[in-house]
This record gives sequence, C-alpha cells and structure tokens, in this order.
Amino acid sequence: MTTLAPNPAAARRGAVAPGPRGVPLLGSLPQWKSDTAQFLLRTQRDHGEVSRMRLGPYTVHLVTAPDAVGRVLKENNANYTRGVLYEQFRLVMGDGLLTTDGDYWKSHRRAVQPVFLRKAVSAIGPNVVRATREMLDDWEVRARRGEPVDLVTETLRLTLVTLSRSLFGYDIRPAAPVLKDIVDNVIEVMFKHGSVGELLPSWLPTRRNRLIARDRRIFTRLVTEIRDNHAATGEGPLMELIEAATDPVTGARWTDDEIRDEMLTIYLAGHETTAVALLWTLVSIANHPAVAEELDQELEQVLGGGECAPEDVERLPYTSQVVDESLRMYPPIWIYPRDAVADDELGGFHIPGGSSVLLSPLVSQRNPRYWDNPEAFDPHRFDPERVRERPRMTYFPFGAGARMCIGNFMALLELRMITAMIHQRFRLRLVPGDFLRYGDTSISLRPMTRVLALPEPREAGARA
Repeated sequence: MTTLAPNPAAARRGAVAPGPRGVPLLGSLPQWKSDTAQFLLRTQRDHGEVSRMRLGPYTVHLVTAPDAVGRVLKENNANYTRGVLYEQFRLVMGDGLLTTDGDYWKSHRRAVQPVFLRKAVSAIGPNVVRATREMLDDWEVRARRGEPVDLVTETLRLTLVTLSRSLFGYDIRPAAPVLKDIVDNVIEVMFKHGSVGELLPSWLPTRRNRLIARDRRIFTRLVTEIRDNHAATGEGPLMELIEAATDPVTGARWTDDEIRDEMLTIYLAGHETTAVALLWTLVSIANHPAVAEELDQELEQVLGGGECAPEDVERLPYTSQVVDESLRMYPPIWIYPRDAVADDELGGFHIPGGSSVLLSPLVSQRNPRYWDNPEAFDPHRFDPERVRERPRMTYFPFGAGARMCIGNFMALLELRMITAMIHQRFRLRLVPGDFLRYGDTSISLRPMTRVLALPEPREAGARA
C-alpha cells in the first residue's frame, strides 16, 4: 500500500509532534476555515498520523494513527473529555448525551440504552418501510412530471419521520419544515467560525443569540406536544424510558430541562447523521453504474419484488458493503474533538494536558497506508477477508469504546433497508450542477449545496 511521508521524529518518544507552521497569532485557522476537510487531509499527508497545529489560541493535535485513536477512544478514554470545542454544542443542545461527561452522562446513557440495543432495533422496521414507501410514492408522481428531487431535503425528512414515529410515537410530518429550519440554524451555530459574535456573552441580544433562543423556544413547545401525545396514547418506547428515568443517586425523576435536552439531542443527532449517510450512499450508487448493477443482482436474487424487512438485511451482504463503503468515504460525523485532561503520549508524541485532540474518521478512513486508492468507491473493500487484514481503528464511522454512537445499530438497519427499497424502485440520475463540496466546519458532512436528482422508475431506467 502507499505510505505517508516518512516521519523520523516519530521514533523519539515524548517529542513534539510536527505540523503546519501557520501564520502569527492565527496559526492554521485561515486554512481550517477555508476548507477544513482538505486541510486535515493535507496535514495527514504532509506531517504524518499525529500532527500538531495552532487554531487561534488553541493547540490541537490531529490523531489518525490506529493505536493512538484506540487509546483516545478506549484504553485511556477517561483522560479525554468533550472539551472546549463542544461549548458551542451546549448552547443549542443543552446537557444531553452529546455534550456531557462523567456520571451524569453514564446515568443518562443507561436510561435510554435499551431501545438502541441490536435486538431491539428491528422493531423500527415497519416504520422504516412505511416512511420510505410514502417518499417513493411521492417520487412516482414527480417522475411522471419530470421533476427532480432534492436529496438533502428528502433524506432529512425521511429519517426525521422514521425516528419520530419509531422512538417517540409521534407523527412529526406537519412540523418537519420548521424543524429543518432549526437544524440548519443549529449546524451554523455548533462550530465556531471565528466571528466576533461568537465571543460575545449569550445574554446579549445579538442576531445570533436571538436565533438560538428562538429555536430553543420552538423545540420546547414541540417537546411539550410530544410528551402530551405520549401521555394520551402511551406510544413511543423511548418516551416511556425518558418519562420513567430517575437520578441514580437521589432517585428524583428527570427534570423537564433534562428531558428536553435529551430529546433535542436524539432528534437532531439521530436523524441528521442518518440522512447524511443515506444521501452519500445514494449519490455514490448513482455515480457508479457497476455498483448499481451488482446491487441489482443481489436484490433480485434475495428479495425478488418484495420489500426489504429487517430479517432480510443479513441476507444482503453487498448492500451492507455499499453502505459501509459510503460510511468510509463520507462519515456523517467526521470530526470528534476531545480535550486531554492530563499529559499523555500518542504515537510517540507528547500531548500536553489542556490541549485538544481531533479524531477524524474521514481522514483516518482515507489514509493510504491502510486503504488502497482511498478516493475510489469500492464496496469490495468490505469483503470479510479484506476486513480481517486491516488493523483495528482504521474504520470507526460511529466512534468506538464507551462513547460509540448509541444509535449505530438503528442507523445501519435504516440505511440498508432504505437503500434496498429505493434501488428496487428507482434509478437516480444526478442533475448536473454545483460541485459537491463538503467538510466545512459543520457538525455533519452535509453537502454545501443542494443535490438534485431525477428519480427514474426502474422500468424506464432499464430501457435507458
């Protein structure tokens, strides 16, 4: 396999990691802001698998060496907390699973974990089928008119409706446009852009602060409606757990703020990331006719003309590999920031306590040391024998260790079922337009432009 640039300093234990020089005061912040993903890919290429950079006042280490990634996420995870780069997340999402650490996080994770276990997630199958069928029926109408669909909007709505029905027992379709607006605002706020407004206190009535406050008010009203619906109907397995959750020390029920923050976290993180993963999977299939043909063969052989059910997924290995390869190239959460509590050593380099560490599945999963021709889309990378050849922690689209994404089993089931159902009925022909840039400083790897596609019913696609 291709190797990265040699790094003699790596042999000196405790050495200061190499990295880009940057400019006075700002360090590498201008390159970070210009194109974050490409900047980090270049940094790995030029400086190795543990590199050091300055982003304004912060010292940050980009860590992609598999053993070092494993140490941060698993072996020494207690030393690495959410840290300063998550401050913006808390402004919007409050104290939920994504923003907290320690005993508070552990008790909340234990409270909601049961509905996300592998054996439990198959219960969402009927909701996946129903919501996907609703979307595809609408695509049939649009196809007859020759109208394109916006895959960003469509995938976000689909995963939002599926999640809401499956976990909260609530049909959120009427509120979907409002929530999309909130999600767009949240993504803008959650990562720092280096603006003056981000330095001002939250109580000042700036446009940014008013927007954050407005969005939280809207979501608080929605939470009240969902809780009222659960009280009236008893529906929603996650709502049942949340309403019954108690503090393990005091025995007190969760407060309204705790319930709101966890619901907000699960709604935003749960549907946004799955939608982004689905979008890139569909784009990748559309761009690779050979992949679409092999997918055809498997779906026809296993499903015939029937819809995909949860029990069918294990019989669709190539479909799963298509999803896995999409998650390799386009992991929805592509940066995991951590702060080192105390000094540590990663890949032979000194990591000072108080500095930040960036783990990036996108960068690690395009490391030519472990992935031949990493920019090519090749689902056969995930043939079982090839998976066994790769070191651990070269692939971690859902994280790893105690803080692995709580919804990973649910997301994978959705992605595989929806991919199969869409491909059975349609070929997607991408409408030429803006180059699909990604990887600015947003929470997810959502494209920076609309992604328009013409849904062609399978019969028409075959004739073409």
